[in-house]
Amino acid sequence: MFKKKSKIILEKFPEEDIIKKQVGANCFGQESKGLRQIRGNGVLILTDEELFFEYWVPEREIHIPIKSINAIEKTKWHLKKTKGRPLLKVNYFNDEGEEDSIAWWVNDVQEWVNVLERKILSS
Repeated sequence: MFKKKSKIILEKFPEEDIIKKQVGANCFGQESKGLRQIRGNGVLILTDEELFFEYWVPEREIHIPIKSINAIEKTKWHLKKTKGRPLLKVNYFNDEGEEDSIAWWVNDVQEWVNVLERKILSS
């Protein structure tokens, strides 16, 4: 089921536009949405324009324009949740212009940090 869902999500982007992707990324939620969010798996995609995440269930997309990202970091906790491993945390300005953050567990956190930092510097 999730293989098919992941394929559908990935097909939203031309392959040549995808800089980095993680199928099965585990989202720990957006800070602005509060503590009651549950973690959810999905597909995390980085392009020249945005950091995109779509949950497998429920169907929900998160779009973070690269220009709105103000910091990338590794953390062990986000919204009082942990996986016991480093998480990728993205600090950004949301659509309301307020500071926000979101975190994911991904396989290669340091590589994501490096790629995102380079992308932000070149934007």
